[in-house]
Amino acid sequence: MVSITRIARLGVRFAAWVTPHVQEWHRKRHENRVEGQRNLTVRNWCEAERYFTLALAERRHASKVRLDLLLGLTEAQRKQGNASEAEATCQIAIDLAASSKNKALQSRALGGLVDLQLDQEKYSEVEETIAKIEALENSMEQPDYQRLASSAHKLGTALVKSGRQEDALKAFERANQLSEKSYGPDHVETANALTELGARYREIGNHAEAQRCLKRALEIHRKTAGADSHAATQDLFHLAASLEESGDVDGAAAQYEKVLALRERQIGGDREQTAETQAHLAAIYLRAGRTSAARELLLHSIGVLRKKDERLEFALETMASVEDLLNHHEEAERLREKAAECAAIRTGEAEPETVSVAKPATKYY
Repeated sequence: MVSITRIARLGVRFAAWVTPHVQEWHRKRHENRVEGQRNLTVRNWCEAERYFTLALAERRHASKVRLDLLLGLTEAQRKQGNASEAEATCQIAIDLAASSKNKALQSRALGGLVDLQLDQEKYSEVEETIAKIEALENSMEQPDYQRLASSAHKLGTALVKSGRQEDALKAFERANQLSEKSYGPDHVETANALTELGARYREIGNHAEAQRCLKRALEIHRKTAGADSHAATQDLFHLAASLEESGDVDGAAAQYEKVLALRERQIGGDREQTAETQAHLAAIYLRAGRTSAARELLLHSIGVLRKKDERLEFALETMASVEDLLNHHEEAERLREKAAECAAIRTGEAEPETVSVAKPATKYY
């Protein structure tokens, strides 16, 4: 008779032998799904689409897994600009979720549709879809507050694009409340919501609230992402702009200088955002009589801001004021003409291709 001890030893040996085989089988079984998600995370959209397509064709999946795959494929197609394919895939996901009669799955599927509608600037449809998501979530015993927070943020974005600033502000306020409720007061997502809300308050001129939100966002981003992070730098820029617009010129200058110092240390930073910061700081230096410092910053700024939008318009107007102070009136007039061309494009009074881009003798851009 085989002893219990020997049976136990044989069991241990068998487990040791079978475990790697089971792990390998499991890896192969889920390889396409895992690779699809990995490529989606690293923004390799084409490869993500390929792996998700392979995973969907492999075998019959449970509804939740199949929905994950369909939404991943939708995202990969959307990011590649394949709108019609993404819409078709998303509709399959919506139909699957509806047939499952699972409210959580239905809410997730509609979330994928919202992203497509935002891309296509279908803002009224975004409102309708988000209303459905909220109805589904609020009918459940345990709503997904993270999804509700994300939906409120997307609704705010759609309302801003529709020119409904007051309604947009309410949506961003709700997104902030839901983020804090679902993630906690010191989470990076809460900080992101505060940054967005602060920027909206700044736009309507409520600088007391803007600065409160932005200082709180800055504090959280510094703790969670680091003092030199891009998120913290963005908070600092909005804070500086709010201080400038509310009349605190010295405070604004100090914050703009910090932004530029941070961006010099960052790798892969947005050059145009740096140029925008330089233009704003130059305007403050100009008011303080620091003409040479202002001109140096503007030379860098205008050299980077090639898109004819309000940022280049502001930099050109500021440089024109500098040139006037230096008695370079002809150059100042030419710069104001270029600024007017930017304004005409921005307001739709001129097409970009009709604007002269002949370079001056002094190379600003």
